[in-house]
Amino acid sequence: MSPWNGAEWVASKNGEEYRRALYTYWKRTASYPSMISFDATSREVCTVRRIRTNTPLQALVTLNDTVYLDMARHFAHRLDSLAPGAPERQIAVGYRLMLFKEIAPQKLAILMGLYKESVDRFAAAPGDAGKILGVTGGAEQGAAFAKALAGEAAMVVVCNALLNLDEVITKN
Repeated sequence: MSPWNGAEWVASKNGEEYRRALYTYWKRTASYPSMISFDATSREVCTVRRIRTNTPLQALVTLNDTVYLDMARHFAHRLDSLAPGAPERQIAVGYRLMLFKEIAPQKLAILMGLYKESVDRFAAAPGDAGKILGVTGGAEQGAAFAKALAGEAAMVVVCNALLNLDEVITKN
C-alpha cells in the first residue's frame, strides 16, 4: 500500500506473477521493502557506488519474504529433478549450482541435519508442510502423501537456507 494515496497492490495469480519478474514496482519515494533492507539507494539522487552491508534484517528478508520462499520452492523442485529421491545429493548439487564449488563435508552434515529435523517437524504437522509448499489437503490424503510432503517441504527449508548463505548474498 502506498503511504500517500492509499493505492493497493494486487498480486497476479496462476503463473501471471512470473510474467514480468525483472520489473519491480518502485516509487521514487516509497521503495520496495526488501530493497530498503538491502540498502538500496534513494532514487532522489544519483549514486556512484552502493555501500555493502550485512544486517540481521537482510536475513529476515531472505528467510521470510514470499519472493525468497517462492525461489526456494522452485529451486527445491529443480533439485528434485536433477537428483530425485536423494536429499544428500540434492543439497550437494544445489550448493554447487549456487556457489560453483563443492560443498565441504561439515556444511553438508549441517544442512542434512536441518533437512532431517525439518522432515520430522513436517511429518508431525502435515498442515505446516502444505503451507510451506502452497498445497492444501495433505492430511486428508493419507500417511504416504503426508510423508512425501514432509520431504518436499524440508528440501524447501534447506533451499531457503542455501539462499540465505552469506556467500550467496554477497558473493565475496
